[in-house]
Amino acid sequence: EVLRLLNEPTAAALAYGLQTRKNGTFAVYDLGGGTFDVTILELDDGVFQVRSTGGDSQLGGDDMDRALADRLLRELGHAEPAQASPELVRLALDSGRAAKHALTDHEAVELEVQLPSGGTHLFRVTRAEFATLIAPLLERTGKACRRALRDAGLTAEQLDGVILVGGSTRVPQVRSYVQALFGKEPLSDIDPDQVVAL
Repeated sequence: EVLRLLNEPTAAALAYGLQTRKNGTFAVYDLGGGTFDVTILELDDGVFQVRSTGGDSQLGGDDMDRALADRLLRELGHAEPAQASPELVRLALDSGRAAKHALTDHEAVELEVQLPSGGTHLFRVTRAEFATLIAPLLERTGKACRRALRDAGLTAEQLDGVILVGGSTRVPQVRSYVQALFGKEPLSDIDPDQVVAL
């Protein structure tokens, strides 16, 4: 039996118990595997209203994997990644994803990549190098956030909090970028993959 329909940003805010406050304004920064969404929510006497939304339907964690994969392909002698074989591209993407996940907890990662042609390649990347690779992607999320704030008639300083949603917000560079963008530490205690479901 359906009791009520909730949009995802409101569900995330409820998971953090923000409705127990009387009033406030919050940004929900949702970076998933393939899409990015930002929502500005206003809490008015315990009721959430969406003030504005924005995002990029062609931006997500998959783009981070691709940035790492392109770097690996260049190391393997493919200046144009599109010219690499499908098997090699798939291998590079899988390696990129593995490196991204490892860099969440480690400052550097070394992967021994088994090449389709035989032999191996040692793929080494640091968190700082990864930050440089994904900086243009994060700036695209920043543009969408600034637009959403403008549409809501607010500045970042007027927000009472920022909530992180989506698996790609586990990336330390994403978290530090969001903190710098909004000028406050985002709420991230709940697993960002589960916060909407909770």
